Amino acid sequence: MEERRKKLLVRSALVGGIVGVVIATKSKQGVCSCLKEYYEKTTDILKFINENRTEIIEQLKNTSDKVTKTIDETNKDLKAISENVKHLKDSSTEMITTVQETKNQLFNLYQTCKQKYEGSTAEIKN
Repeated sequence: MEERRKKLLVRSALVGGIVGVVIATKSKQGVCSCLKEYYEKTTDILKFINENRTEIIEQLKNTSDKVTKTIDETNKDLKAISENVKHLKDSSTEMITTVQETKNQLFNLYQTCKQKYEGSTAEIKN
């Protein structure tokens, strides 16, 4: 029985080794083909960049200028909005004060008129 186990162990090791070599070879080939594909794509991209360098740089500059202008305009708009909000806040405070003063003046005027009216009606009754 020991001999049978030894033969089975040798066969298993042999089959395992063959399967391992096949898998390693296939995965190695897969990795190599993948790397080759990426190399070719990278080479194509670099060629395109070298052939169109000036156009790419010009487009990047134009885009950068547009972004800079947009940011500047946005900053100006934000400053204007901030100033308007501050002005509205100050104006609303002034308006509240003016309305309160007007209310007080109208109340005083009402009281004065009421006193004069009550005084004149009291004289008429007497």
